[in-house]
Amino acid sequence: MGAKKLFLVDDDEIFRTAAEVLIKALGLAEEVVSLENGLLAYDALIPLENTPDELPELMFLDINMPVMNGWELLEELKHAPEIIRNKVQIHILTSSIAPEDLNLSKTYDFIEGYITKPLTNSDIERIKSGL
Repeated sequence: MGAKKLFLVDDDEIFRTAAEVLIKALGLAEEVVSLENGLLAYDALIPLENTPDELPELMFLDINMPVMNGWELLEELKHAPEIIRNKVQIHILTSSIAPEDLNLSKTYDFIEGYITKPLTNSDIERIKSGL
């Protein structure tokens, strides 16, 4: 069984649509909440501090987005309520193959994984088995 809720944070609407179809088809999450930048994700997460059962179990986070990018969101989450970092399993999901991005992701102890796009069946199955 997959997660109850997943946040998919990416500015590419076509990617979000395709990823949501794959996520639901493979049973990774019952509900996919699509958000187009880090600020929208932050604003959706913070109010859920007092209702932890409504927090997403998973978040796929793109790095390069307008308004607030993935790195900026991660910096904000460092100072967010601890329940959010503990309950939400965050996976970077990016087209970046830059070694410095992978290395930077390792400096956040609450990041669970780094996936290079495209999102594949095997990526989903691996994450699903870790839930």
